[in-house]
Amino acid sequence: MKTTIILNNKVYELKYNSQSGYYEIEVEAPEIGGVYEVNANFIDLLDHSYENSKKLQVLEKQVKTNINYYNIAYILDKDTLEIKDVKEFNDNYNFKLDEETNANSYINVIDIPNAVNGDKIFIKRRNTSYLGIISNITNSKTNEIYNRVYKITLKYISNIFDRKIILNNEEIISQKGIEDFIEQTIYNEFTNSDDKLLNYKYLKVNVKTHTKLQKSVDTDEFGIFNFHTFITNCTQNYNIIMDYILEGQILIINIYKSTDTDIKLIDTTVSDVSNYKEVFETSITAKVVVKTDTDVQAFYLKSNRTVTDDINDPDRAIGLIETTYTANSEDARQTALDIFKGNIYNHNISFNLRRDTDLFDIENIKIGTPISIKTNNNIIYDTYVSAIEDTGDKFLKITCGNMRIDFIDTIVKKLRKEQ
Repeated sequence: MKTTIILNNKVYELKYNSQSGYYEIEVEAPEIGGVYEVNANFIDLLDHSYENSKKLQVLEKQVKTNINYYNIAYILDKDTLEIKDVKEFNDNYNFKLDEETNANSYINVIDIPNAVNGDKIFIKRRNTSYLGIISNITNSKTNEIYNRVYKITLKYISNIFDRKIILNNEEIISQKGIEDFIEQTIYNEFTNSDDKLLNYKYLKVNVKTHTKLQKSVDTDEFGIFNFHTFITNCTQNYNIIMDYILEGQILIINIYKSTDTDIKLIDTTVSDVSNYKEVFETSITAKVVVKTDTDVQAFYLKSNRTVTDDINDPDRAIGLIETTYTANSEDARQTALDIFKGNIYNHNISFNLRRDTDLFDIENIKIGTPISIKTNNNIIYDTYVSAIEDTGDKFLKITCGNMRIDFIDTIVKKLRKEQ
């Protein structure tokens, strides 16, 4: 197969882009602005030839200031992921990949985009990419060069699951795995529900690990829960990763539990890392009381970070008490473990990482990625990536929940000293 175009009396052969599903090429714009005709020719495997032409408006080169070669946004139809529009955006942008639902990203484009709320957007910028959902399009301030600048507000792609649903098939968590429960829920509620008009036909889910847990899903009194909140909690409590990959008009979601082999080591002493900051919570949850439909159980944190149900254990940590509820008595221990694990995410580490770094595998640093951070005083922090922010400069801002390896020991000593 061969695809060529003729623009301004020059012939170009296009290359297939598996990410967008289109044949593409970068061409040099004519020196003089105006309307140009693009003639396209496609030859298929049977040597059949197809031709088409289209008018293309070229702006004067000087108005291209503040536009980067990498700043290309593909606007995808919300129902089919078919490309509706391709837009350049200027360097006034902000991408936030965040496990929370309320984080907004935005880009500014020239001319009104062919897009509506709910359309998806794919952006490839150097060695990072962004998949999002359009939540708003507004006219920005009048620009001296262009008539209008349009601000496109975005949510991270995981927000396709920001919906309250009724709990079903909970037994899959203990029988097959929590990843399988997520897959089945997506199938039942988002891709193959009885409401065919609203199903996401473009989703394909791959389950790569199977983590069995004795756990109930937290719901309200009517058995309803937010699915996006649930998968966020799965990342925090069980290291479950939701990896979103766009291939043509299919959105692939790989679901897997990260392991020690997936941990990325970040050395903050190297020049590619800057603006390192850490904030620690000074209190921990040391006791969890769990009420079930048949009994009340209590669990206690030890200074070595393990959990016991022995109230008289001599190595108990001192801290806060939390009381919670789960229906089934056999789920009480896992419910307590989830709360204790929250101790490690009541803290915050942030740093800037060069986007063109050769020291770190930046393409595989994603939301939920487990990270070990080495500081200049040789302390190691175990944490995971909870947000990534790209504002267009040379650095990405990485935000993590965290726990220092000797954190509980330090707190225990401090609290006991104060008694």
